[in-house]
Amino acid sequence: MAQLSGKTEITAGDSIRIKEVERHNRAPKKYAVSKKNFVCLEVEISTESDWYKSVFSEAKKIESKLNKGQANTSEERSEDIVEIDNLAGVIAEYACFAVLRYYFKDAVEKPSSDKPVNQIDIMFSGIKKTVEVRSSFVKNGIDFALFNRPNDKDKEQYFDVIGPYSNGYKPGEIIKDYYMRVLYEGKKEEFKDVIDQKKIRLYITGGVTADMIENKSISQVKHLKPKGGEVKLESDYIVVPMGESLEFPVFIENISRELLKK
Repeated sequence: MAQLSGKTEITAGDSIRIKEVERHNRAPKKYAVSKKNFVCLEVEISTESDWYKSVFSEAKKIESKLNKGQANTSEERSEDIVEIDNLAGVIAEYACFAVLRYYFKDAVEKPSSDKPVNQIDIMFSGIKKTVEVRSSFVKNGIDFALFNRPNDKDKEQYFDVIGPYSNGYKPGEIIKDYYMRVLYEGKKEEFKDVIDQKKIRLYITGGVTADMIENKSISQVKHLKPKGGEVKLESDYIVVPMGESLEFPVFIENISRELLKK
């Protein structure tokens, strides 16, 4: 398995540049999580690369099949928001797939689907483990998502690693084995300006396991709305606050241990 060493930079062709970065907790003490540092993977994507053009084309195919109604309500999202939500989600999904392939080679595959949204984003075929990718925009910056809380009374944070639906709107949803978290820095409405630039930057923070989702001492239930950029359906979700989630190197090591059990 390939390893990143500290902040060593690795370039995969002309498409994706990845680098481990350590973020530091500078949130006001009253509203800060206890975690002092958080190691993420910074991913820089060239919009001039064949890889990006292929992913953009895939997003366009999916977009044509999407229902523009917002969530399980009759409210309609604008054309721009539908396009941004879809494109950002597809880029995040394929970026996570490329990163996992970098680490684990042919053990990782991407199931094909003719549905607008894959039921399984990524799979480890040999150990039959599934991965769901969740992405969001953070207008207040990556560190805000990692370290800030709305109050000092509980462990709730503004941002979480989002797991499965927890209500009856989509009954029987299977909990995936892993949930990967991707954050874009900036306002969602400005993403179209970002993709016109030569580079797109996103952060893979790491994620959580199914065991963490099922552990009620760290997971919570939240009602999330698509207009917030976090999920495609307005519903109740099981989430794990970012401060309780696995940092990127720990998340990768967790998967590595599972592969070694094979």
